Amino acid sequence: MLTVAVLGVVEARSNGDRLSVPAGKTTELLVRLALEAGSSVRVDALLEDLWPHGTGRNTLQSKVSQLRRALGSKDFVAAENDTYRLAVDPSGVDALYVTHLAATASAARRAGDATTALERAKEALALFRGEMGIDDGDWAAPHRARLEEVRLGLLEDVMAARVDLGAGGELVAELETLVTQHPLRERLWGSLMTALYRGGRQSDALAAYARVRKLLVDELGVEPAPALRTLERELLLQSAVVGGDPAPNPVAVPSNLPRSRTALVGRVRECASLRDLVAAHRFVNVVGPAGVGKTRLMLETASHTQPPGGVWLVRLEAVDGSADLEQVVAETLHVAGRMQLRERLLGAQTLLLLDNCEHLVTNASALVAQFLWDLPGLSICATSQVPLGLDDELVFHLEPLSQPDSVQLFWARARQMRRQLVVDIDSTALVEEVCQSLDGLPLAIELAAARVRSLSIEDIARRLDDRFALLQDPSGNRPERRRALAGAIGWSYDLLFPDDQRGLWALSCFAGSACLGAVEHVLGALDVPKDAVVDTLTRLVDRSLVTVDGSDDGRVRYRLLDSIRAYASERLADSQLTETVHRAHAVWYAQRADWCAENIRSANQPTCLTIARTERANVHSALSWSRTNDPDLGVRIALGFGWTWVVLGDGPAAAARVRSTLSSTTPPLHTVSAHLVASWLEASAGNVALAQQDLDTAASIAGQLTTAEFKADVARHRAFVFLQQGLAHEALACSVASLATYRDLDLQWETAASLILAAYGELMIGDTAAAARDGAEAARILTQLGDSWGLVHAKAMLGGIAQVERRFEDAIDALGGAAKESAALGFVGQAGLHLGSLARVQQRAGHTADATATFAQAITAATASGDGRMVAAAKLNLARLMRSTGNGPAAVPYLRENLDWYAGAGGGDGALLSRCVLAAETDDETSLEVVLKLARSEKHDLVAVLALDGLARLQAEAGDPANATVLLAEADALYPAVAHLLDDADRPDRAAVLATTGKPHA
Repeated sequence: MLTVAVLGVVEARSNGDRLSVPAGKTTELLVRLALEAGSSVRVDALLEDLWPHGTGRNTLQSKVSQLRRALGSKDFVAAENDTYRLAVDPSGVDALYVTHLAATASAARRAGDATTALERAKEALALFRGEMGIDDGDWAAPHRARLEEVRLGLLEDVMAARVDLGAGGELVAELETLVTQHPLRERLWGSLMTALYRGGRQSDALAAYARVRKLLVDELGVEPAPALRTLERELLLQSAVVGGDPAPNPVAVPSNLPRSRTALVGRVRECASLRDLVAAHRFVNVVGPAGVGKTRLMLETASHTQPPGGVWLVRLEAVDGSADLEQVVAETLHVAGRMQLRERLLGAQTLLLLDNCEHLVTNASALVAQFLWDLPGLSICATSQVPLGLDDELVFHLEPLSQPDSVQLFWARARQMRRQLVVDIDSTALVEEVCQSLDGLPLAIELAAARVRSLSIEDIARRLDDRFALLQDPSGNRPERRRALAGAIGWSYDLLFPDDQRGLWALSCFAGSACLGAVEHVLGALDVPKDAVVDTLTRLVDRSLVTVDGSDDGRVRYRLLDSIRAYASERLADSQLTETVHRAHAVWYAQRADWCAENIRSANQPTCLTIARTERANVHSALSWSRTNDPDLGVRIALGFGWTWVVLGDGPAAAARVRSTLSSTTPPLHTVSAHLVASWLEASAGNVALAQQDLDTAASIAGQLTTAEFKADVARHRAFVFLQQGLAHEALACSVASLATYRDLDLQWETAASLILAAYGELMIGDTAAAARDGAEAARILTQLGDSWGLVHAKAMLGGIAQVERRFEDAIDALGGAAKESAALGFVGQAGLHLGSLARVQQRAGHTADATATFAQAITAATASGDGRMVAAAKLNLARLMRSTGNGPAAVPYLRENLDWYAGAGGGDGALLSRCVLAAETDDETSLEVVLKLARSEKHDLVAVLALDGLARLQAEAGDPANATVLLAEADALYPAVAHLLDDADRPDRAAVLATTGKPHA
C-alpha cells in the first residue's frame, strides 16, 4: 500500500517501507499529484504550476519517469488522456486524511460527543509534522493556507472538547498562549472564558470577553459572534452548565434508585443512546459481559427518566430459579401480591429495571412477555449477559470502554485513592498497558486503580500481567468475563490477609447485603475473632471489594459486587467450608426470627418490622438452604417471622413460605402453629378458602394434643376467618371460647386479640355496649404491652362503635388517630382503610369538605398499597358523597371504574351497591329494577333502600306520584334495619321525591 506524507518532510512509503524520492521537481511533482490523490491532473496544469516560466512536455515526462522508478512501479503514476494520476487512496495522504478527521471531529462535537471529537482532533493534529514540505512554488500557497486553517480549527476543537468534558483552570495557560498567537479566533476565546470561570476567576473570564470584543471592533469593526455573546450572559448569570455541573432537576418521581457516589466515566454516547431507546421501545435489554458496567449504565440512564409511575429497580442477583419473579417485583414495589402489583402498574406510566437476568432467562423472559402483554403503560429495561429471546426485545449491546475512556476511568478512580498522584509520560504508558490487559472492563479497571493507595503503577502493571498469565484458560469455553475478570479479582484476592479472604467468603453467602452483626456471626463460624471483623470489613471496603450501602437512619450494610461474590463463592467451595458458612447464615436468621417472635407484640415492634423488610432476601435464602439441609431450622425461621409477616401484610406469599418449610418430620406443635399463621395470612388477603384448609389441618392435629393453648389458638383463628366471611355469630362464639382459655392461662396478648375479635362480632350483630366494653379492655392490654399494630386496630374498632352510636366526633378522633398511627408505622394499606372509614364519619357528621379531602387521601393510600378492593370502596363512598351534595355527574367515572374493577376481581359486596348508585345517577330504570331484585334475593337491605329511592324518583319525574309514594313507603319500611349505616343525606333520591310530592313517609 502506498502512502504519502506531505505535512513536514515529504515521505513516500510502500507497505511501511520508506522510498527514496529524488529531491527538487520530482518531489514537488509527487506532492502536487498527492494533493489530488485518486484524481487526474491535466498536463497543462502540471506544467503551469511546477514550471511557471515555461518548459517542454519532455521535461515533465522525465520527472514522471523518475517518480515511477522511485515509487517502484509505473502503475503508481498513471497516464490517461493527457493527464497524470497518482494511484493512492486519499486516506493514504496525510494532508487529505487530516481534512477528513477534522470534519469528523467537528461533526462529533456538534452532536454533543466531546469524547469522539477530542480523539479525532488529537489524531489529526499528530499528523502535522510541520508545514507542507515544498519551499517554493506559488501553486502551493492556497494549499498551505487551507491546511493551516484546518490545523487551527483542530486546535479549537481540541480545546472546546476538553472544556465540554469538564476541564477548567488547568487549560488557562495554554489557551492564553493560543489567543495571543491567534487573537481573532473566537472559539479559542470562548474556551478561555469558560476555563477561567471554572477555575473560579469569573472577573477574569468577563475581562477576556472585553478584550476580544475590543480587538474585534478595533481590527475588524464587528461585534463578537452570537455564541460568544451568549456565553458572556451565562457567565454573568453564573450558569451551572458553564460551571461544568448539570442543572438541578426539581421534578421528583417515585423511585428506589440508589444514589451514585461517583461520576460515570466514558459512557456519554451509550447513555444518550440507551435513553433514546428506552423512550422509544417498551423493552430494552442491556447485554454484555460481566463487569462491563451494564447496571451502572442502566441506573445512570434511568436517573434521567421521569415517568409518572416512577422508576423501580428490581435486583435479581440474589434470586434463585425457584423464586416467583412477579412476587419479587411486587415486594420491591411494596405491594402484597399479583393483583395489587398489576393495579399499581396499570395506574401510570412506569419504568421497571430488572437487573441481572442471566441466571433466570426462562423465568425472566416469561415475566417480561406477560407484563408487556398485560400492562400497556409499563416499560422495562433489563441487564443480562445474554438476550432473553423475546420478539419485542431490543438488545443494546454494551461494549467495553475504549482505550482513552479506560485510561480516563483509571485516573479518575486512582485520584480518589491518592490525591497527590504523579501523572507523567511513563505512568501514562503503564496505565495504558494495564487498561489494555483488562480489556476495558470497568470493574477490573476500578479494582486495579484502587491499589494505587499501597502500590506504584509500575507494580500494578507488573503484578497484573503476571496474574493474568497465571489464571488464563485459553483452551476453555468460559466467556471472556470469567477468563479476564477472574484474573483481576484473583489478584486482588491474593493480596488480602487470611481474615479478609474469609470476610469475602462470609459475605458471599448473603443475598444482597448484610448488617455488621450478621457478618460478625458468620465470620465467627470461620474462626475470625469478633474484635477483628470491623478492621476486616474496613480493609475490604478500602480495596473496593465490598460496597457500603447507607440508610436514612445512619446504619450501613455491606454488599459484594456480583462478580466478586461469584469468585468468593468458588474460593469458599475450595475451602470445603460452604456448609459451615451457610449454616451460620441460617442460624443467624433463625436467631433474628426468635427475637421477632418474642418482640413483635411489644414496643419493639418497629424493629421487628425493619428486620423483616430489610432482611427479606436473606430470610428467603436461609429458608431455601434449610429446606434441603436442616428442615427444622427452616420451620423455626418461618414461625419466628410468622406474625411479623402478618403485621407487614405479606399475605399469601408469606403463607406459602410458611407451608414450604413443613415436612413429614415436622413436630405436631410446629405443624399446628405453621398452619394457623398461614390461615391468618390467607384470610387477611381475602383467601378464605385456603385459610379454611389451613385451619382444618391445624384443628385436626390440635385435636390430638392435650395442650389447651393450641386449641384456643385454633378457635381464635377460626373467629378471624369467620369475620372475613361475615359470619358474626360464629366468630363471636369462637372468640368467647378462646378468651376463656387465655384468661385462665394469663396470656395477655392472646386475651386482647380475642377481645378485639369478639368486639367486631358484637358490633356486627348490633351489641354496641358489649363491643365497647371488650374493645376498651383490649386497648388497655395492648397499651401496656406496647403493640402499636394491635392497638391501632382496637382504636379503629372503638371508632366504628362510636359511628354506629352516632358519636361522630368521637369516631373522628378515634379513626383519625388510627390512620395517623398506621401511616407512622409504615402500614400504608391499613392507613387507607382507616382514612376511608374516617371520611365516611366526616360525611355523616356534616363535614363535607373534610370528607371529600379524606376520601382522596384514602384512594391515594389504598392505591399505593395495591389494595384494589379498598380503592373501590373509597371511590364508591366518594361517589355517594358527590350525589348527596348535588355533584352527581362527577361521580359517574368513579362508579364506572368500580364496575370494571369488580368485574375483573370476581365481584364483591361493593359491586351491587356501585351498580345501584350508577343506575340511579344515570336514570337507568331497567338496571335499578335488576339491582332491586338482586338486593331482595340477597337480603341486602341497604342496596334495596337506595334502589327503591331511585325508582321512586324516576316514577315521580315521569308523572306517577302515586307509584312513587308506594316505592318510597317500601324503602322507608326497610330503613330502620340499616339506620346505623344510612343518614338522610345518603338518600338524595328520597329527598327529590319529597320535594316533588311534599309528603314525608314514616
